[in-house]
Amino acid sequence: MVYDVTAEERNQISQGLYAYCRGLDRFDRGLALSPFADDARLVYSGIFEGSPAEFMDWIWPIHARMLVHVHRVVNIFIERNPAGDLVSESYVQVLLRTTADDGTISDNIGNGRYIDRWADQDGRLVIVERDYVRDATRAYPHEQKDLSAVRPESSGAALAWARDESDASYRLLRA
Repeated sequence: MVYDVTAEERNQISQGLYAYCRGLDRFDRGLALSPFADDARLVYSGIFEGSPAEFMDWIWPIHARMLVHVHRVVNIFIERNPAGDLVSESYVQVLLRTTADDGTISDNIGNGRYIDRWADQDGRLVIVERDYVRDATRAYPHEQKDLSAVRPESSGAALAWARDESDASYRLLRA
């Protein structure tokens, strides 16, 4: 039942989902893998099936070719199923900014859901099973064919944007 979930379980599940997204976006493999059991089973809507490590080996070079990718999770619904397992369904939206051979830049927006089963492992909750359901995708081409479509100019203080530990967020998060 929905009401059988503790505040601490909700917190651990939410933080695990956020860590996964942040790990992907900052190319922090350890952080992206942190919410998963090593032997978890991942099924991504007909595009991937395997372990978390195999998923990272598959997705890393795909994301590396992109200019930007941003993963967001919302509407995190958590309950115990009739078998007593902790499960969650969270909506995910991903922005994948790509460039074609002719220099055209496009934003590809994907909407889907992570459906995860969680288990206690050494005193913390980890994902032991994930199904990713793809709900809708759409591509939006940019008119400009230069990096202003990616990083617009600003007159304000420039904070370092990066997909690694040189990103401005690491100044405070990993201080």
